[in-house]
Amino acid sequence: MSKDRHSSSEASLQAELPELGVGIVYSAPLDPLFESHPDVVDVLEIEPQTMWVERPDRPGEILVRSEVNDHLASLPYAKLVHSIGTPIGGSVPGIDVQLPLLRETVRKLDAPWASEHLAFNLTPDFFTGFFLPPRQTAAGLEIYANAIERLAGAMQVPFCIETGVNYLRPRSDEIPDGEFVARLVERADCGILLDLHNVYANEWNGRQKVREFVSQIPLDRVWEIHLAGGFEWGGYWVDAHSGAIPDPLFALAREVIPQLPNLKAIIFEVFSSFLPSFGLDGVRRETGRLRELWEMRGKSASRGSRRSSETASTASPSSVEEWEAALGSLAIGRSPETPLARELAADNGIPLMCELIHEFRASMVVGVYRLSCRLMMLALSPDVFRVILEDFWKQEPPRQYAAAEAEAFIAYLRRKNLQLPQLAKMLEFEKAAIDTVLDGTPRVVHFAADPFPMLRALAEGRLPEGVPREGDYEIELRPDGPIGATGIDLDTVRGAFPFH
Repeated sequence: MSKDRHSSSEASLQAELPELGVGIVYSAPLDPLFESHPDVVDVLEIEPQTMWVERPDRPGEILVRSEVNDHLASLPYAKLVHSIGTPIGGSVPGIDVQLPLLRETVRKLDAPWASEHLAFNLTPDFFTGFFLPPRQTAAGLEIYANAIERLAGAMQVPFCIETGVNYLRPRSDEIPDGEFVARLVERADCGILLDLHNVYANEWNGRQKVREFVSQIPLDRVWEIHLAGGFEWGGYWVDAHSGAIPDPLFALAREVIPQLPNLKAIIFEVFSSFLPSFGLDGVRRETGRLRELWEMRGKSASRGSRRSSETASTASPSSVEEWEAALGSLAIGRSPETPLARELAADNGIPLMCELIHEFRASMVVGVYRLSCRLMMLALSPDVFRVILEDFWKQEPPRQYAAAEAEAFIAYLRRKNLQLPQLAKMLEFEKAAIDTVLDGTPRVVHFAADPFPMLRALAEGRLPEGVPREGDYEIELRPDGPIGATGIDLDTVRGAFPFH
């Protein structure tokens, strides 16, 4: 295809995409806001994998709750699909079982386009538990363009890639950040989801400046903007999605957005774990600020596409596969075993990645087996519990889904055979509650002593007092009811799973 014909096709596609307006990445705790203030947003961005569960007893089998998709479809907003489980910045293809599920989600929600991250989270041997930066070389461009073609074909709608966060210092053997994105989207003929918070974090952490990045990418390919909050941690700005958009980032957005002739949506990102502290009123304030930005779109845009230059790297690059093996191993805490791994290990961004992965893994385990983990923290101390987690992380690679990660941790605990009274029974009880959530089948758990003092105490964050009465007790777990007189509802258990 000639460049002129290619450009004409690209312009036609972008003109056909609808202008959606201001939106937010969906999570269930936002539902009360949509009910009380239905005009707070125009569009919801759906991350399908956050609503899926991999069955612990059947690895590779993903459970998708039809009622969740029905609920999303019923919300009176336009929908976008933003995949977070099949990134296109790696040499290992995404998990095939996700592709038809993504396509069905796009169809069910009538999404006009879909997106995914320019990053990798898989090696041939393990899941990394975190989006890691791709190898920014000419060889990488070819691999990632093919990955985009594969995923876009599966989605069957126009497709754009999200600009990623990178905690590593710039390298002499890589294509500069903005130029790399420009060359990739031109080769793959796709759009750009410009995550300005990611690019802002990259500048804050010593990589390419935002203005330079923006000057290098084809601005007419930017269909969507992400904005979010973060915080400083260990000398780095972390892409945490933790609350309000920083004022310097908002000022940068005011500069950039008027330059975007084909901007169709501006999306605010906030993780549900930060909503209790940030508040739904905080979300309203931020989406209100986004409306100001939305009105500025394309005001000073040039319709010409910026074409990337062909900058050559100044050193002989390692292969994409070498990069993924070395960086992935370091990120999950393994010792460097190759020259590239030893070189990367000297980068201060590596310990930060390890910390972030460990925090995420801990949150998955504690989120699923809340009472059992609380028992260990109270009986052994938080420091000892942390040591146990760190030993687990050394022995087991991350899993993509919370249920699978938690099951691996419980298998590890059984091998360790901790001499902690009531732990085995508490694990059995929570496992039964999880299975009830997953398959909707009622279960009965038997106890040789009254379980309610223990359950009530742990739910309140303390150890029980006294010795429980011996006897024959049982608790019936039902998918729609509270757990006896403990005050614990199965909704609490469901809260450990993304689809609630």
